[in-house]
Amino acid sequence: MQYEVEDKGRFKMIHIIGNITPEVGTKVLDDTLSEFIGQGCHHFVFNLERTTYLDSSGIGIFIHCLCDVQENNGSIYIIAEESQVKEVLKMVGIDRLIKVYNSQEEFLKEHKDA
Repeated sequence: MQYEVEDKGRFKMIHIIGNITPEVGTKVLDDTLSEFIGQGCHHFVFNLERTTYLDSSGIGIFIHCLCDVQENNGSIYIIAEESQVKEVLKMVGIDRLIKVYNSQEEFLKEHKDA
């Protein structure tokens, strides 16, 4: 797994590339998110358009981040195209906690401040 961080207005957009599994550096991403939160960033968008596989470790990252940002009136969103990744998100019910968009364009249209 690789990731790229892009500033989108008040949001940090995290583009996750490849497989999200414990074996491929989810702790590094989790540490990066904690660092951003410590610096006062409390609004994140996880762009999974280039994510090929997602397991429970990825779900854990989203939940951990959600808990941390909610303490500071923050928010997180997920962008996921129709794929195996989106099916996993639906299966575990993450879409009931975190709004999931079908594309980056859809997210940006709704969040003009991004």
